[in-house]
Amino acid sequence: MAWTVLCLIVGVCHLSMALLLLWNRHRTSPLEDAPRLGAEPPSVLIVIPARNEEGNIEACVRSALAQDYPALQVRVVDDHSTDRTAAIVEALAAQDSRLELLHAPSLPARWLGKPHALHAGTRGAATDYFLFVDADLRLAPSAVRRSIAAAEKSHAGLLTMTPTLLAQGFWERAAQPVIGMLLFSLIDPVKARDPDSDVAAAYGPYLLFKRAAYDQIGGHSSVAMEVVEDLRLAQHIKRARLGFGYVHGVDAIELRMYDSLRSLVAGWRKNFHVALGSALWLGPIAAAAVTIIFGWPTVALVAAALHYLVSEPARTNLLWPAVFCYGADWLGRLSLARNYRITRRGARVFGGLVVAYILCSSCYRAWRGKPVTWRGRSYAAGTETPG
Repeated sequence: MAWTVLCLIVGVCHLSMALLLLWNRHRTSPLEDAPRLGAEPPSVLIVIPARNEEGNIEACVRSALAQDYPALQVRVVDDHSTDRTAAIVEALAAQDSRLELLHAPSLPARWLGKPHALHAGTRGAATDYFLFVDADLRLAPSAVRRSIAAAEKSHAGLLTMTPTLLAQGFWERAAQPVIGMLLFSLIDPVKARDPDSDVAAAYGPYLLFKRAAYDQIGGHSSVAMEVVEDLRLAQHIKRARLGFGYVHGVDAIELRMYDSLRSLVAGWRKNFHVALGSALWLGPIAAAAVTIIFGWPTVALVAAALHYLVSEPARTNLLWPAVFCYGADWLGRLSLARNYRITRRGARVFGGLVVAYILCSSCYRAWRGKPVTWRGRSYAAGTETPG
């Protein structure tokens, strides 16, 4: 009886997430395929912070320069890289006058690295829009044109887009779909856009600001001590009622966040640190739920199949609940792939365990007051809201 109940509960969870993914996809504002811009479209400055990004920076910059948008400039801010990042950008800048390489000044007190680099990237610029792009993002040629049209149409002071979340290695394919399913099924896009709602969500790899709105909230100076600054910027924009755009951009931008298990754990650990806030007690509970929900379908199917092989036919009642549970898991995978273009592949058992470990590790480090570590820098856990 307990077996059947558990299989049914986990299966219903996957069916619910599959429906939520479909529901949220259709409630997220779409990008127009071929929007019309005026004779003099607003000018855009793309700012790309880069710290030791020699493996990513060339492809990212080339995709930015390949935009079919006329009024475009690109700045790469080298944030004290120790690899060939700056040299790669210098070579590209010699081929295209729209590209400029800046070197971030020394990091002052009460600033974290990425906000400071982005702040430096906007200095002296006079464009109508700022587009902040991470080095691990790739833009389709129409991405800027379509997102500018969406921002102008909705009068958004800040517009962000859901990306295609790429997962290529074993651990990425195991863990990223788990996180993607939770992220895209639980964020309510209608509330995210609603100025009267406290719900805020932003995807840091693609933040398009109207210059006037960015200046009004104080730009990155307002989030100088934030590890995950994108969420705070979205909250500032919503509180100032400057208009927030949340659009479906999986056919416009692709993002491969982490290319190894080590970077995946480190990256999501700092993000979960912010998401959990002071409610650290939620971490172990969420970890247990994630482990069961994403691990049980495979475990149940294998166990039921083995039981079927060694038991009398009359004692095979374990199989059908397990088949239902595993089938519901696959419907969730298919919904995620169909609506958000995230791979169906991946060992969910391991993905659930990795995400559970990250949750527990994040809570433990926060409880012990250990610093948040990223890109070779450590930030004290007590710095404002360590986001």
